[in-house]
Amino acid sequence: MLTVAQAIAKTLAAYGTEKFFCLCGGDHDLWYALEDEGIEIINCRTENAAVYMADGYARMTGKPGFVYGQRGPGVANLAGALADPLWARSPVISLTSAIHLSSRDRFEYQDVDGLPLHAGVTKWNKTLSAPNRAAAMVRAAIRAALSPSPGPVHLEIPSDMFHLESGEDIYREEDIDTVNSFRPAPDMEKLSAIIEGLLRAERPLIVAGKGVVISQAWDELTGLAEALSIPVATSLGGKGSIDEMNDLAMGVIGRNSRKIGNDSVRDCDAVLAIGTRLGGLATHKWSLPFDQKTLFHIDVDPEIIGRNYKTSISLVADAKLALGAAVRIVAERKLARSQTGWAAHMAGRLAEWRGHAARLHETQKVEGIHQAEVIAAARRVLGPNDVIGADTGAHGGWVGALFPVAAGKTMIRANGSLGWVFPGALGAALGAPDRRVVAITGDGGMLYHIAEFETALRCNIPAVVVVLNNACLASEYQTQKRHQRTVTSVLDYRDVDFAAVARSFGAFGVRVTQSKDIEQALRDAIADGGPALVDVVVSREAQSPSANRDKTRLV
Repeated sequence: MLTVAQAIAKTLAAYGTEKFFCLCGGDHDLWYALEDEGIEIINCRTENAAVYMADGYARMTGKPGFVYGQRGPGVANLAGALADPLWARSPVISLTSAIHLSSRDRFEYQDVDGLPLHAGVTKWNKTLSAPNRAAAMVRAAIRAALSPSPGPVHLEIPSDMFHLESGEDIYREEDIDTVNSFRPAPDMEKLSAIIEGLLRAERPLIVAGKGVVISQAWDELTGLAEALSIPVATSLGGKGSIDEMNDLAMGVIGRNSRKIGNDSVRDCDAVLAIGTRLGGLATHKWSLPFDQKTLFHIDVDPEIIGRNYKTSISLVADAKLALGAAVRIVAERKLARSQTGWAAHMAGRLAEWRGHAARLHETQKVEGIHQAEVIAAARRVLGPNDVIGADTGAHGGWVGALFPVAAGKTMIRANGSLGWVFPGALGAALGAPDRRVVAITGDGGMLYHIAEFETALRCNIPAVVVVLNNACLASEYQTQKRHQRTVTSVLDYRDVDFAAVARSFGAFGVRVTQSKDIEQALRDAIADGGPALVDVVVSREAQSPSANRDKTRLV
Protein backbone atom coordinates (compact mmCIF):
# COMPACT_ATOMS: atom_id res chain seq x y z
CA MET A 1 0.00 0.00 0.00
CA LEU A 2 1.35 3.41 -0.99
CA THR A 3 1.87 6.17 1.52
CA VAL A 4 0.80 9.74 0.75
CA ALA A 5 4.44 10.69 0.07
CA GLN A 6 4.79 7.76 -2.35
CA ALA A 7 1.51 8.61 -4.08
CA ILE A 8 2.73 12.18 -4.62
CA ALA A 9 6.13 11.07 -5.93
CA LYS A 10 4.68 8.39 -8.23
CA THR A 11 2.16 10.89 -9.62
CA LEU A 12 4.95 13.36 -10.37
CA ALA A 13 6.91 10.58 -12.07
CA ALA A 14 3.85 9.61 -14.12
CA TYR A 15 3.82 13.16 -15.52
CA GLY A 16 7.48 12.96 -16.47
CA THR A 17 8.79 15.18 -13.67
CA GLU A 18 12.58 15.22 -13.65
CA LYS A 19 13.43 18.02 -11.16
CA PHE A 20 12.07 18.98 -7.76
CA PHE A 21 13.27 22.24 -6.17
CA CYS A 22 13.37 22.81 -2.43
CA LEU A 23 15.17 23.80 0.71
CA CYS A 24 14.99 20.55 2.66
CA GLY A 25 13.59 20.74 6.17
CA GLY A 26 11.82 17.77 7.68
CA ASP A 27 9.11 15.75 5.89
CA HIS A 28 11.67 13.05 5.12
CA ASP A 29 9.14 10.57 3.76
CA LEU A 30 8.79 12.89 0.75
CA TRP A 31 12.53 12.91 0.01
CA TYR A 32 12.74 9.13 0.25
CA ALA A 33 9.78 8.78 -2.12
CA LEU A 34 11.12 11.27 -4.67
CA GLU A 35 14.55 9.63 -4.69
CA ASP A 36 12.97 6.21 -5.14
CA GLU A 37 11.20 7.51 -8.27
CA GLY A 38 14.45 8.86 -9.75
CA ILE A 39 13.37 12.51 -9.50
CA GLU A 40 16.39 14.78 -9.04
CA ILE A 41 16.09 16.92 -5.91
CA ILE A 42 17.65 20.36 -6.36
CA ASN A 43 18.27 21.43 -2.78
CA CYS A 44 18.75 25.21 -2.78
CA ARG A 45 20.02 27.58 -0.11
CA THR A 46 16.79 29.57 0.28
CA GLU A 47 13.13 28.93 -0.48
CA ASN A 48 13.00 32.13 -2.57
CA ALA A 49 15.76 30.91 -4.83
CA ALA A 50 14.10 27.49 -5.09
CA VAL A 51 10.94 29.19 -6.38
CA TYR A 52 12.90 31.21 -8.91
CA MET A 53 14.79 28.14 -10.14
CA ALA A 54 11.54 26.24 -10.51
CA ASP A 55 10.15 29.29 -12.34
CA GLY A 56 13.07 29.50 -14.79
CA TYR A 57 12.81 25.77 -15.40
CA ALA A 58 9.05 26.00 -16.02
CA ARG A 59 9.37 28.95 -18.39
CA MET A 60 12.02 27.20 -20.46
CA THR A 61 10.38 23.77 -20.62
CA GLY A 62 6.68 24.63 -20.40
CA LYS A 63 6.43 21.84 -17.80
CA PRO A 64 5.41 22.38 -14.18
CA GLY A 65 8.16 23.56 -11.87
CA PHE A 66 7.65 21.84 -8.51
CA VAL A 67 8.89 23.55 -5.37
CA TYR A 68 8.61 22.68 -1.67
CA GLY A 69 8.45 24.76 1.52
CA GLN A 70 8.49 23.29 5.02
CA ARG A 71 5.71 24.20 7.44
CA GLY A 72 6.17 27.57 9.12
CA PRO A 73 8.94 29.91 7.88
CA GLY A 74 9.64 27.79 4.80
CA VAL A 75 6.05 28.24 3.63
CA ALA A 76 6.18 31.98 4.34
CA ASN A 77 9.43 32.42 2.42
CA LEU A 78 8.17 30.37 -0.50
CA ALA A 79 4.87 32.22 -0.80
CA GLY A 80 6.66 35.56 -0.83
CA ALA A 81 8.57 34.54 -3.97
CA LEU A 82 5.57 33.38 -5.99
CA ALA A 83 4.70 36.88 -7.22
CA ASP A 84 7.13 36.65 -10.13
CA PRO A 85 5.74 33.39 -11.56
CA LEU A 86 2.26 34.86 -11.06
CA TRP A 87 3.16 37.91 -13.15
CA ALA A 88 4.91 35.70 -15.73
CA ARG A 89 2.03 33.21 -15.97
CA SER A 90 4.47 30.45 -15.12
CA PRO A 91 3.23 26.99 -13.99
CA VAL A 92 5.06 26.76 -10.69
CA ILE A 93 3.46 24.26 -8.28
CA SER A 94 4.04 24.97 -4.60
CA LEU A 95 3.81 21.78 -2.53
CA THR A 96 4.13 22.81 1.11
CA SER A 97 3.76 20.99 4.36
CA ALA A 98 1.65 22.20 7.26
CA ILE A 99 1.65 21.69 10.99
CA HIS A 100 0.25 18.37 12.24
CA LEU A 101 -3.52 18.37 12.39
CA SER A 102 -3.44 17.40 16.04
CA SER A 103 -1.22 20.38 16.87
CA ARG A 104 -3.17 23.12 15.11
CA ASP A 105 -4.48 26.09 17.08
CA ARG A 106 -2.33 25.12 20.09
CA PHE A 107 0.61 27.52 19.58
CA GLU A 108 2.85 24.81 18.18
CA TYR A 109 6.39 25.74 17.17
CA GLN A 110 6.47 27.31 13.66
CA ASP A 111 2.70 27.12 13.20
CA VAL A 112 1.49 29.40 10.39
CA ASP A 113 -1.53 29.25 8.11
CA GLY A 114 -0.12 28.71 4.62
CA LEU A 115 -3.34 29.12 2.62
CA PRO A 116 -3.81 32.87 3.28
CA LEU A 117 -0.11 33.43 2.52
CA HIS A 118 -0.64 31.86 -0.91
CA ALA A 119 -4.02 33.46 -1.62
CA GLY A 120 -2.77 36.51 -3.48
CA VAL A 121 0.01 34.82 -5.46
CA THR A 122 -1.67 31.70 -6.85
CA LYS A 123 -4.62 30.92 -9.11
CA TRP A 124 -5.51 27.69 -7.22
CA ASN A 125 -4.91 27.23 -3.51
CA LYS A 126 -5.98 24.03 -1.72
CA THR A 127 -5.16 21.75 1.19
CA LEU A 128 -5.11 17.95 1.23
CA SER A 129 -8.06 16.96 3.39
CA ALA A 130 -7.74 13.16 3.29
CA PRO A 131 -4.86 10.73 2.59
CA ASN A 132 -6.78 8.92 -0.14
CA ARG A 133 -6.99 12.17 -2.14
CA ALA A 134 -3.24 12.83 -2.44
CA ALA A 135 -2.68 11.74 -6.06
CA ALA A 136 -6.00 13.21 -7.18
CA MET A 137 -5.14 16.59 -5.70
CA VAL A 138 -1.70 16.59 -7.32
CA ARG A 139 -3.35 15.88 -10.67
CA ALA A 140 -5.79 18.74 -10.02
CA ALA A 141 -2.90 21.07 -9.20
CA ILE A 142 -1.18 20.15 -12.46
CA ARG A 143 -4.37 20.75 -14.45
CA ALA A 144 -4.82 24.16 -12.83
CA ALA A 145 -1.19 25.20 -13.39
CA LEU A 146 -1.28 24.12 -17.06
CA SER A 147 -4.64 25.68 -17.92
CA PRO A 148 -4.92 27.83 -21.08
CA SER A 149 -3.91 30.81 -18.92
CA PRO A 150 -1.20 29.11 -16.83
CA GLY A 151 0.11 30.22 -13.47
CA PRO A 152 1.31 29.18 -10.02
CA VAL A 153 -0.80 26.96 -7.75
CA HIS A 154 -0.49 25.68 -4.18
CA LEU A 155 -1.24 22.38 -2.52
CA GLU A 156 -0.74 22.10 1.24
CA ILE A 157 -0.12 18.71 2.86
CA PRO A 158 -0.36 18.31 6.65
CA SER A 159 2.96 16.83 7.80
CA ASP A 160 1.39 13.93 9.65
CA MET A 161 -0.20 12.71 6.40
CA PHE A 162 3.00 11.92 4.48
CA HIS A 163 3.45 8.51 6.13
CA LEU A 164 -0.24 7.53 6.08
CA GLU A 165 -1.63 5.01 3.60
CA SER A 166 -3.14 6.53 0.47
CA GLY A 167 -4.59 3.56 -1.38
CA GLU A 168 -4.94 5.38 -4.69
CA ASP A 169 -4.42 4.34 -8.28
CA ILE A 170 -1.53 6.28 -9.83
CA TYR A 171 -1.99 7.44 -13.40
CA ARG A 172 -1.43 10.33 -15.73
CA GLU A 173 -4.33 12.11 -17.35
CA GLU A 174 -4.14 12.05 -21.14
CA ASP A 175 -2.81 15.03 -23.11
CA ILE A 176 -1.68 17.01 -20.07
CA ASP A 177 2.04 17.67 -19.91
CA THR A 178 2.90 21.30 -20.74
CA VAL A 179 1.39 24.78 -20.72
CA ASN A 180 0.05 24.18 -24.22
CA SER A 181 -1.94 21.06 -23.39
CA PHE A 182 -5.21 22.99 -23.81
CA ARG A 183 -5.55 25.27 -26.87
CA PRO A 184 -8.87 27.10 -27.40
CA ALA A 185 -9.57 27.39 -31.13
CA PRO A 186 -10.48 30.76 -32.70
CA ASP A 187 -13.87 31.85 -33.97
CA MET A 188 -13.14 31.92 -37.72
CA GLU A 189 -15.68 34.61 -38.50
CA LYS A 190 -14.14 36.97 -35.97
CA LEU A 191 -10.65 36.09 -37.14
CA SER A 192 -11.57 36.89 -40.74
CA ALA A 193 -12.97 40.22 -39.61
CA ILE A 194 -9.71 41.04 -37.84
CA ILE A 195 -7.70 40.28 -40.98
CA GLU A 196 -10.02 42.47 -43.04
CA GLY A 197 -9.60 45.26 -40.49
CA LEU A 198 -5.82 45.03 -40.70
CA LEU A 199 -5.94 45.16 -44.50
CA ARG A 200 -8.17 48.27 -44.41
CA ALA A 201 -5.81 50.11 -42.09
CA GLU A 202 -3.18 52.41 -43.58
CA ARG A 203 -0.68 51.88 -40.77
CA PRO A 204 -1.40 48.56 -38.99
CA LEU A 205 0.79 47.23 -36.18
CA ILE A 206 0.94 43.90 -34.37
CA VAL A 207 1.76 44.01 -30.66
CA ALA A 208 2.82 40.59 -29.38
CA GLY A 209 3.10 39.66 -25.73
CA LYS A 210 4.25 36.83 -23.49
CA GLY A 211 1.29 34.72 -24.58
CA VAL A 212 2.83 34.34 -28.04
CA VAL A 213 6.03 32.98 -26.50
CA ILE A 214 4.16 30.69 -24.11
CA SER A 215 2.14 29.34 -27.05
CA GLN A 216 5.33 28.95 -29.14
CA ALA A 217 3.62 30.87 -31.92
CA TRP A 218 6.65 32.74 -33.24
CA ASP A 219 6.64 31.04 -36.65
CA GLU A 220 2.94 31.78 -37.16
CA LEU A 221 3.33 35.40 -36.02
CA THR A 222 6.27 35.96 -38.36
CA GLY A 223 4.39 34.32 -41.22
CA LEU A 224 1.37 36.59 -40.79
CA ALA A 225 3.45 39.74 -40.38
CA GLU A 226 5.49 39.01 -43.49
CA ALA A 227 2.49 37.97 -45.58
CA LEU A 228 0.60 41.20 -44.80
CA SER A 229 3.69 43.45 -44.45
CA ILE A 230 2.80 44.56 -40.92
CA PRO A 231 5.42 45.79 -38.43
CA VAL A 232 5.57 44.00 -35.09
CA ALA A 233 6.28 45.44 -31.65
CA THR A 234 6.44 43.36 -28.48
CA SER A 235 6.10 43.72 -24.77
CA LEU A 236 9.25 42.97 -22.79
CA GLY A 237 7.83 39.53 -22.02
CA GLY A 238 7.03 39.11 -25.71
CA LYS A 239 10.68 39.25 -26.82
CA GLY A 240 11.17 36.13 -28.90
CA SER A 241 7.80 36.48 -30.64
CA ILE A 242 9.70 37.45 -33.80
CA ASP A 243 13.38 37.53 -34.75
CA GLU A 244 14.43 41.04 -33.76
CA MET A 245 16.82 41.27 -36.72
CA ASN A 246 13.78 41.14 -39.01
CA ASP A 247 13.10 44.57 -40.55
CA LEU A 248 9.48 44.28 -39.41
CA ALA A 249 10.56 43.93 -35.75
CA MET A 250 10.25 47.30 -34.02
CA GLY A 251 11.26 45.87 -30.66
CA VAL A 252 10.02 46.34 -27.13
CA ILE A 253 7.40 48.91 -26.19
CA GLY A 254 6.42 50.45 -22.86
CA ARG A 255 8.63 51.53 -19.99
CA ASN A 256 11.82 49.55 -20.61
CA SER A 257 11.75 49.86 -24.36
CA ARG A 258 13.07 51.06 -27.66
CA LYS A 259 11.95 54.53 -28.65
CA ILE A 260 11.24 53.20 -32.16
CA GLY A 261 8.91 50.64 -30.57
CA ASN A 262 6.92 53.27 -28.70
CA ASP A 263 6.89 55.49 -31.80
CA SER A 264 5.39 52.63 -33.83
CA VAL A 265 2.43 52.57 -31.42
CA ARG A 266 2.02 56.34 -31.58
CA ASP A 267 2.11 56.44 -35.38
CA CYS A 268 -0.02 53.41 -36.31
CA ASP A 269 -3.77 53.61 -36.87
CA ALA A 270 -4.76 49.99 -36.03
CA VAL A 271 -3.34 47.42 -33.61
CA LEU A 272 -3.65 43.68 -33.37
CA ALA A 273 -2.70 42.93 -29.75
CA ILE A 274 -2.11 39.23 -29.20
CA GLY A 275 -1.03 37.42 -26.05
CA THR A 276 -0.61 40.65 -24.10
CA ARG A 277 -2.51 42.10 -21.18
CA LEU A 278 -1.61 45.66 -22.26
CA GLY A 279 -0.64 46.31 -18.67
CA GLY A 280 1.28 49.12 -17.05
CA LEU A 281 4.78 48.06 -18.09
CA ALA A 282 3.93 47.35 -21.73
CA THR A 283 2.00 50.62 -22.13
CA HIS A 284 4.11 52.79 -19.79
CA LYS A 285 1.27 53.27 -17.33
CA TRP A 286 -1.26 53.35 -20.18
CA SER A 287 0.30 56.48 -21.67
CA LEU A 288 0.80 54.89 -25.10
CA PRO A 289 -2.29 55.87 -27.13
CA PHE A 290 -3.90 52.47 -27.69
CA ASP A 291 -7.23 54.12 -26.89
CA GLN A 292 -6.85 56.21 -30.05
CA LYS A 293 -6.39 53.19 -32.34
CA THR A 294 -8.66 50.61 -33.87
CA LEU A 295 -7.84 47.77 -31.51
CA PHE A 296 -8.21 44.05 -32.18
CA HIS A 297 -7.35 41.89 -29.19
CA ILE A 298 -6.67 38.14 -29.15
CA ASP A 299 -5.86 36.32 -25.92
CA VAL A 300 -6.46 32.95 -24.34
CA ASP A 301 -7.77 34.62 -21.18
CA PRO A 302 -11.16 36.35 -21.63
CA GLU A 303 -10.74 38.26 -18.37
CA ILE A 304 -7.99 40.53 -19.71
CA ILE A 305 -9.62 41.57 -22.99
CA GLY A 306 -11.19 44.98 -22.64
CA ARG A 307 -9.75 45.46 -19.16
CA ASN A 308 -7.67 48.50 -20.13
CA TYR A 309 -8.82 49.51 -23.63
CA LYS A 310 -11.98 49.33 -25.69
CA THR A 311 -11.67 46.74 -28.44
CA SER A 312 -13.21 46.78 -31.90
CA ILE A 313 -13.05 42.98 -32.15
CA SER A 314 -12.09 40.65 -29.30
CA LEU A 315 -11.23 37.01 -29.81
CA VAL A 316 -10.59 34.40 -27.12
CA ALA A 317 -8.17 31.87 -28.58
CA ASP A 318 -4.75 30.31 -28.28
CA ALA A 319 -2.14 32.45 -30.03
CA LYS A 320 -0.65 29.63 -32.10
CA LEU A 321 -4.04 28.38 -33.31
CA ALA A 322 -5.29 31.90 -34.07
CA LEU A 323 -2.16 33.02 -35.91
CA GLY A 324 -1.85 29.72 -37.78
CA ALA A 325 -5.46 29.99 -38.92
CA ALA A 326 -4.87 33.61 -39.96
CA VAL A 327 -1.89 32.57 -42.09
CA ARG A 328 -4.04 29.94 -43.81
CA ILE A 329 -6.84 32.46 -44.48
CA VAL A 330 -4.34 34.85 -46.06
CA ALA A 331 -2.95 32.08 -48.26
CA GLU A 332 -6.33 30.64 -49.29
CA ARG A 333 -7.79 34.04 -50.16
CA LYS A 334 -4.56 35.24 -51.78
CA LEU A 335 -4.39 38.29 -49.51
CA ALA A 336 -0.59 38.42 -49.24
CA ARG A 337 0.99 41.66 -50.37
CA SER A 338 4.42 43.09 -51.05
CA GLN A 339 6.04 45.62 -48.77
CA THR A 340 3.71 48.49 -48.00
CA GLY A 341 4.75 52.12 -47.81
CA TRP A 342 4.12 52.10 -44.07
CA ALA A 343 6.30 49.02 -43.53
CA ALA A 344 9.08 50.51 -45.70
CA HIS A 345 8.89 53.76 -43.75
CA MET A 346 9.20 51.95 -40.41
CA ALA A 347 12.06 49.81 -41.74
CA GLY A 348 13.92 53.00 -42.58
CA ARG A 349 13.32 54.41 -39.13
CA LEU A 350 14.40 51.10 -37.61
CA ALA A 351 17.70 51.26 -39.51
CA GLU A 352 18.25 54.78 -38.19
CA TRP A 353 17.47 53.60 -34.66
CA ARG A 354 19.96 50.74 -34.96
CA GLY A 355 22.65 53.27 -35.88
CA HIS A 356 21.88 55.33 -32.78
CA ALA A 357 21.89 52.21 -30.60
CA ALA A 358 25.30 51.13 -31.90
CA ARG A 359 26.76 54.53 -30.89
CA LEU A 360 24.98 54.89 -27.56
CA HIS A 361 28.14 54.40 -25.49
CA GLU A 362 29.76 57.21 -27.50
CA THR A 363 26.88 59.70 -27.56
CA GLN A 364 26.04 59.13 -23.87
CA LYS A 365 29.38 60.14 -22.38
CA VAL A 366 30.25 58.57 -19.04
CA GLU A 367 33.45 57.82 -17.16
CA GLY A 368 34.34 54.16 -17.14
CA ILE A 369 32.55 51.27 -18.83
CA HIS A 370 29.12 51.94 -20.33
CA GLN A 371 26.48 49.23 -19.90
CA ALA A 372 25.78 49.33 -23.64
CA GLU A 373 29.32 48.09 -24.23
CA VAL A 374 28.62 45.03 -22.10
CA ILE A 375 25.43 44.28 -24.03
CA ALA A 376 27.29 44.72 -27.33
CA ALA A 377 29.99 42.28 -26.20
CA ALA A 378 27.34 39.74 -25.14
CA ARG A 379 25.75 40.06 -28.59
CA ARG A 380 29.07 39.17 -30.22
CA VAL A 381 29.60 36.17 -27.96
CA LEU A 382 26.13 34.60 -27.86
CA GLY A 383 24.40 32.85 -30.75
CA PRO A 384 20.74 32.79 -31.81
CA ASN A 385 20.04 29.57 -29.88
CA ASP A 386 21.47 30.91 -26.64
CA VAL A 387 19.38 32.39 -23.83
CA ILE A 388 19.84 35.88 -22.40
CA GLY A 389 18.42 36.74 -18.99
CA ALA A 390 17.69 40.13 -17.47
CA ASP A 391 16.95 41.21 -13.94
CA THR A 392 14.27 43.79 -13.24
CA GLY A 393 14.82 47.56 -13.30
CA ALA A 394 17.42 49.08 -15.60
CA HIS A 395 18.58 45.65 -16.78
CA GLY A 396 15.23 45.09 -18.47
CA GLY A 397 15.91 48.26 -20.44
CA TRP A 398 19.49 47.45 -21.36
CA VAL A 399 18.70 43.91 -22.51
CA GLY A 400 15.18 44.61 -23.76
CA ALA A 401 16.21 47.44 -26.07
CA LEU A 402 19.78 46.65 -27.02
CA PHE A 403 20.00 42.85 -27.19
CA PRO A 404 18.05 41.57 -30.22
CA VAL A 405 16.93 37.98 -29.76
CA ALA A 406 15.97 35.35 -32.29
CA ALA A 407 12.44 33.96 -32.40
CA GLY A 408 11.76 31.42 -29.68
CA LYS A 409 12.35 31.07 -25.95
CA THR A 410 15.52 33.10 -26.14
CA MET A 411 15.05 35.51 -23.22
CA ILE A 412 14.08 35.09 -19.59
CA ARG A 413 13.55 38.03 -17.27
CA ALA A 414 12.49 39.06 -13.82
CA ASN A 415 8.92 40.27 -14.04
CA GLY A 416 9.42 42.57 -11.05
CA SER A 417 11.48 40.71 -8.41
CA LEU A 418 15.00 42.08 -8.08
CA GLY A 419 17.53 39.27 -7.89
CA TRP A 420 15.31 36.78 -9.76
CA VAL A 421 17.55 36.33 -12.76
CA PHE A 422 20.48 34.43 -11.22
CA PRO A 423 18.45 31.54 -9.75
CA GLY A 424 16.01 31.90 -12.66
CA ALA A 425 18.89 31.38 -15.08
CA LEU A 426 20.05 28.33 -13.14
CA GLY A 427 16.59 26.83 -13.52
CA ALA A 428 16.52 27.72 -17.21
CA ALA A 429 19.90 26.03 -17.72
CA LEU A 430 18.56 22.87 -16.06
CA GLY A 431 15.56 23.01 -18.39
CA ALA A 432 17.65 23.55 -21.52
CA PRO A 433 20.99 21.80 -20.92
CA ASP A 434 21.95 22.02 -24.59
CA ARG A 435 21.79 25.85 -24.63
CA ARG A 436 24.09 28.48 -23.14
CA VAL A 437 22.41 30.76 -20.59
CA VAL A 438 23.82 34.18 -19.67
CA ALA A 439 22.10 36.40 -17.09
CA ILE A 440 22.52 40.16 -16.70
CA THR A 441 22.06 41.66 -13.24
CA GLY A 442 23.48 44.41 -11.05
CA ASP A 443 25.26 44.47 -7.73
CA GLY A 444 21.96 45.14 -5.98
CA GLY A 445 20.33 42.10 -7.57
CA MET A 446 23.32 39.78 -7.24
CA LEU A 447 23.45 40.05 -3.47
CA TYR A 448 19.97 38.56 -3.08
CA HIS A 449 20.94 35.00 -4.03
CA ILE A 450 24.71 34.80 -4.34
CA ALA A 451 24.66 31.78 -2.01
CA GLU A 452 23.19 29.79 -4.91
CA PHE A 453 26.69 29.52 -6.37
CA GLU A 454 27.08 26.63 -3.94
CA THR A 455 23.93 25.04 -5.39
CA ALA A 456 25.12 25.65 -8.95
CA LEU A 457 28.49 24.02 -8.25
CA ARG A 458 27.01 21.08 -6.34
CA CYS A 459 24.46 20.44 -9.10
CA ASN A 460 26.85 21.33 -11.95
CA ILE A 461 24.67 24.04 -13.52
CA PRO A 462 26.69 25.94 -16.15
CA ALA A 463 24.95 29.32 -16.23
CA VAL A 464 26.96 32.55 -16.50
CA VAL A 465 25.95 35.70 -14.61
CA VAL A 466 27.23 39.14 -15.61
CA VAL A 467 27.13 41.73 -12.84
CA LEU A 468 26.86 45.36 -13.96
CA ASN A 469 28.58 46.66 -10.86
CA ASN A 470 28.35 50.36 -9.99
CA ALA A 471 28.08 49.96 -6.22
CA CYS A 472 24.61 51.45 -6.12
CA LEU A 473 20.97 50.96 -7.04
CA ALA A 474 21.34 52.65 -10.41
CA SER A 475 17.64 52.76 -11.36
CA GLU A 476 16.80 54.52 -8.10
CA TYR A 477 19.82 56.80 -8.50
CA GLN A 478 18.66 57.93 -11.93
CA THR A 479 15.13 58.51 -10.63
CA GLN A 480 16.39 60.62 -7.73
CA LYS A 481 18.64 62.58 -10.09
CA ARG A 482 15.57 63.52 -12.12
CA HIS A 483 13.98 64.68 -8.86
CA GLN A 484 17.15 66.75 -8.26
CA ARG A 485 17.78 65.14 -4.88
CA THR A 486 19.75 62.00 -4.06
CA VAL A 487 19.70 60.15 -0.73
CA THR A 488 22.96 58.25 -0.63
CA SER A 489 21.96 56.18 2.41
CA VAL A 490 19.40 54.29 0.29
CA LEU A 491 21.45 54.26 -2.93
CA ASP A 492 25.09 53.52 -2.23
CA TYR A 493 26.76 50.18 -1.47
CA ARG A 494 30.32 49.11 -0.84
CA ASP A 495 32.29 48.09 -3.90
CA VAL A 496 32.09 44.31 -3.67
CA ASP A 497 34.45 42.22 -5.79
CA PHE A 498 31.86 39.68 -6.92
CA ALA A 499 34.43 37.77 -8.97
CA ALA A 500 36.42 37.09 -5.80
CA VAL A 501 33.23 35.97 -4.04
CA ALA A 502 32.45 33.56 -6.90
CA ARG A 503 35.98 32.17 -6.74
CA SER A 504 35.63 31.66 -2.99
CA PHE A 505 32.78 29.25 -3.75
CA GLY A 506 35.01 27.46 -6.25
CA ALA A 507 33.40 28.93 -9.38
CA PHE A 508 34.97 30.83 -12.26
CA GLY A 509 35.12 34.56 -11.52
CA VAL A 510 36.74 37.48 -13.33
CA ARG A 511 36.55 41.23 -12.75
CA VAL A 512 36.60 43.61 -15.73
CA THR A 513 37.62 47.25 -15.40
CA GLN A 514 38.36 48.08 -19.06
CA SER A 515 36.07 47.91 -22.08
CA LYS A 516 38.58 46.01 -24.18
CA ASP A 517 38.48 43.05 -21.80
CA ILE A 518 34.70 42.46 -21.69
CA GLU A 519 34.34 40.13 -24.64
CA GLN A 520 37.25 37.86 -23.71
CA ALA A 521 36.00 37.64 -20.14
CA LEU A 522 32.60 36.47 -21.39
CA ARG A 523 34.20 33.91 -23.69
CA ASP A 524 36.39 32.59 -20.88
CA ALA A 525 33.42 32.34 -18.51
CA ILE A 526 31.40 30.32 -21.01
CA ALA A 527 34.36 28.14 -21.93
CA ASP A 528 34.88 27.24 -18.27
CA GLY A 529 31.82 25.01 -18.56
CA GLY A 530 30.56 25.52 -15.02
CA PRO A 531 28.75 28.24 -13.14
CA ALA A 532 30.66 31.47 -13.73
CA LEU A 533 30.54 35.17 -12.89
CA VAL A 534 31.82 38.20 -14.80
CA ASP A 535 31.97 41.32 -12.61
CA VAL A 536 32.04 44.43 -14.82
CA VAL A 537 32.70 47.76 -13.13
CA VAL A 538 30.30 50.13 -14.91
CA SER A 539 29.20 53.74 -14.57
CA ARG A 540 26.18 54.73 -12.52
CA GLU A 541 25.66 57.73 -14.81
CA ALA A 542 24.62 55.73 -17.89
CA GLN A 543 20.88 56.05 -18.53
CA SER A 544 19.10 52.88 -19.58
CA PRO A 545 16.46 52.96 -22.34
CA SER A 546 13.31 54.08 -20.54
CA ALA A 547 10.04 55.70 -21.54
CA ASN A 548 10.57 58.08 -18.62
CA ARG A 549 12.91 59.91 -21.00
CA ASP A 550 10.98 59.17 -24.20
CA LYS A 551 10.91 62.77 -25.43
CA THR A 552 14.67 63.19 -25.34
CA ARG A 553 16.19 59.76 -25.94
CA LEU A 554 17.39 58.34 -29.22
CA VAL A 555 17.12 54.69 -28.22
